[in-house]
Parts: sequence; C-alpha cells; structure tokens
Amino acid sequence: MCNGNNKYYMAPSSLHFLDQKAKSKFRIRVKVRIHRIERVNRFIEEQMKQEMEIENLKLYMENMRILKENERLKNKANLLHQENLALLLELQRNKVKI
Repeated sequence: MCNGNNKYYMAPSSLHFLDQKAKSKFRIRVKVRIHRIERVNRFIEEQMKQEMEIENLKLYMENMRILKENERLKNKANLLHQENLALLLELQRNKVKI
C-alpha cells in the first residue's frame, strides 16, 4: 500500500547519514573560516609590526636629534659660563683699581 507521502519518507539511517553529512560540511566551513581569519590576523599583525618598526625608527631618529641638540646646548652653556666668569673677574679687577 503506497500513499502519496511515501516519496518523502526516508529511513532513519538515511536521515542519520544526511545529518552527519550536514555536520561535516558545517565543520569544514568552520575550519575554512578559522583558516581565513587566522590568515587575515597574520596579515594584520605583519602590517602592525611594520608600522611599529617605522614608528620606532622615527622615534629613534628624533631622540638622536634631541641628544645632539642637547649636547650642542651644553657646549654653548659651558662657553657662556666661562665668558661670565671671565667678565666677573674683569669686573673685580676694575673695582680693585678704583
């Protein structure tokens, strides 16, 4: 006896197989997504690493410039101090003569 619903009827083992197949496809999709995300993350990390290296180099160069400027200003301050001492000594000599 066949009624019209038999063409849609599937045995339980067939349903189990389809369920397993669907789960397998889902797992594969998840693995592909994970792989894609990891690849994108590696790319982003590499970009960030390059940007950080460039930023570090810029900061290093600025630091070196500041150190040179600091050294130049120290030398200038030392010369001004020596000039100040010489002028004070000359002023004291002039006071003694008067």
